[in-house]
Amino acid sequence: MIWYKQIEQILIESEQMRKEADDSGPLTELEHWKRMSAKFNYIIEQIKGPSCKAVINVLNIAHSKLLKVQGLVF
Repeated sequence: MIWYKQIEQILIESEQMRKEADDSGPLTELEHWKRMSAKFNYIIEQIKGPSCKAVINVLNIAHSKLLKVQGLVF
């Protein structure tokens, strides 16, 4: 379940404050959000895939607590 670890890593990264030099400007900020957007888009594509849907379906049938993410249930 590579996608599971990728989601977890992206969520951790999005919660951490970026450490940048004081002189970083709007282009640095733009590049950061472009990278984050690309990562989230990749994860969304993984979630839409058949293997992820199958795992989510099995976990849903089993009433797994793994599907609960900040109050949301798949």
